[in-house]
Amino acid sequence: MKNLTTPKPGDLFYIPALNASDEPGFVIARYIELIPPALGHLIEIFAKFYTKMPASINEVDTSKRLFRPIFCSLRFSGIPRWKILFSDPDYKKSSSGYDAIQFAFDSEIWTGGISKPATEQQLANIEPSICWRMHHIIFRVIAHLRGVLAENELMKYECLPEDLRVDSAIASERVNKAVLGAQALFDAQ
Repeated sequence: MKNLTTPKPGDLFYIPALNASDEPGFVIARYIELIPPALGHLIEIFAKFYTKMPASINEVDTSKRLFRPIFCSLRFSGIPRWKILFSDPDYKKSSSGYDAIQFAFDSEIWTGGISKPATEQQLANIEPSICWRMHHIIFRVIAHLRGVLAENELMKYECLPEDLRVDSAIASERVNKAVLGAQALFDAQ
């Protein structure tokens, strides 16, 4: 396994997580591309929760996303760098439904790499163009796995229970437990 430093499109990597029962494990995400001019790294995160590493890329379930694709920083601060589990040299962006991926910018909608002017109504419920910090992705994954957020629901701070918010000591403990649990799973491999 290589560190997640310079991923290639199609690389599959793990994200530490806890399921609804607080069992440590991970979900798997796929790297799609870097969006110029450095908006962030586009990734998609899949819904299946794992407690052991799949033996091969064929055992990775990419049939359902946990939530819509997001931008992320790939900057790891205070948590261990995640690892690439598998590479798919035959990956095509169409496998990720690239042409349908959307982000809301101030007054534009980005769809499949093309930005067009949009009204406030058109931007409603579209994933905002936030570049997620890596440990904040874990908070979001946990909220989705616990069923607090639906598949395509935006993560709005004010709508989350207090124990799942980024500034909550309980939520931070969960994230630390997820990180340590995933690290232990991979160290045991």
